[in-house]
Amino acid sequence: MTLEILICSFNKGIVRIVDVLCPPTPNVRYIVSYQYTDERYLDLVPPECHERHDVTFYSYKGQGLSANRNLALEKATADLIMYADDDAHLSPETFEAAFDVFNANDELDVAFFRASTYTGKPLKNYPDEEYDIKKIPEDYSISAIEMVCRRTSVQGVIRYDERFGLGTKFLTCGEEEIWLEDALKKGLRMKYFPRKIVETSTMLKKQEIYIDAGVQRSYGAQTYYRHGSRAWIICLKFAMKSASQGYCHFWPMMKHLAEGINFMRRNK
Repeated sequence: MTLEILICSFNKGIVRIVDVLCPPTPNVRYIVSYQYTDERYLDLVPPECHERHDVTFYSYKGQGLSANRNLALEKATADLIMYADDDAHLSPETFEAAFDVFNANDELDVAFFRASTYTGKPLKNYPDEEYDIKKIPEDYSISAIEMVCRRTSVQGVIRYDERFGLGTKFLTCGEEEIWLEDALKKGLRMKYFPRKIVETSTMLKKQEIYIDAGVQRSYGAQTYYRHGSRAWIICLKFAMKSASQGYCHFWPMMKHLAEGINFMRRNK
């Protein structure tokens, strides 16, 4: 069984790639998908991207994390794939967990694991026990860097919605919730395992829901994607509850939620 780490990088972030790459490991390869907005950033590409036999490097002018992940997946050929950002730290335990889980679960399409900060603090309040994922979790959110997929289960089957995510100007997050919703609709067999596979410095954009207009628009948009016209009631209740708890002001929050809903209505 083989594993490819799909590393998505943008502009100056490419200098951190060397910290993502582990020493060459049997059956583990890397695909680096590099977006840049100006040719001068190409001078920052570390030599390891071209010199290591286990690294394949692709670059193109553009931006948008969802588009970058889609391109990386198109290039994958391994049995298993795992997404990584250019600030991720992997370890031999990463690869061990992936191979252990899929060797023991022949029918599994997607496995979700845990992530932590560089200091070892869990990135979220993860469940303690493994369980089958048959709906979007309500007690914690799932991130792309926490999952390993059987390539044939997702390649050509599910894409990240490029209207959402970092690098877009309007819907700045929410692409992972949309991906998971699509995976559930496709009937993919998914399971959570309480094992850590990655360390990251990334702050979760979606945690800024009470202060960031882009996150609020994204919440409205993804709610409409999942629930259709019921999104108006769901978002109204969310804005009222958030305001009553003192987290935000009602009208600005509701305005941005409505902008996200209307964006999805206009851009189906």
